[in-house]
Order: sequence, then structure tokens, then C-alpha cells
Amino acid sequence: SNDIGFGGIDHAVALGENINILILDTEVYSNTGGQSSKATPLGSVAKFAQKGKRTQKKDLGGLLMTYKGVYVASCAMGANYAQCVKALQEAEAHDGPSVVICYAPCIEHRTKT
Repeated sequence: SNDIGFGGIDHAVALGENINILILDTEVYSNTGGQSSKATPLGSVAKFAQKGKRTQKKDLGGLLMTYKGVYVASCAMGANYAQCVKALQEAEAHDGPSVVICYAPCIEHRTKT
């Protein structure tokens, strides 16, 4: 959504239609083995950024909020269930475009559950 899919999301939100978009943000290219992307935070170590990413993470929510009447929320799946549910409910109730950006851990993060 920060790279390849951004044009489609940007266009859909710009139309101002009553749509809901859920973005699962793994902060890397998960389908190519965890490569660094525009979603990767500054300083993060990922494939092709072994010394740490040198640029800021793209502010997807901030960019989408420049459009009139759009609802944007951010949450971390698994961190605060109530906040995640609230964001999804508010997005569904919003009359206009809504985008919920959820941080979602990826197997490439090598975190233990």
C-alpha cells in the first residue's frame, strides 16, 4: 500500500466514495522475504538495509488525511484489541472513505509468539 498499491488507494480515497479500506502494514515487503520498503521505519534492519534504513517511513495516514472527509485510524493488531475494534467500528460508521492502517507482524520479523 505504500509502494505498488498506493496509486489505487490514493485514487479510491480521492473519489470521496463511501468505502472502507483495511491496510495490514508489516513494514516490509513480506512476499519477497522481508525486504526494506517505503513502509520500513528509519533505522530498521531489513533485507537491502542491513545497516539500517536511512529514510523515514512513508506517512501513509498523513497523506490520505489531506483529502476532505476521509477517516484515517492506526492500530497495532494484537497490542490493544479494544482500540483496534473501536477503529474498525468508527471506520464502518463513517460516511465517506475510511482507511484503517493496522501494524501486523510478519514471519520475517522473526518474533516469538
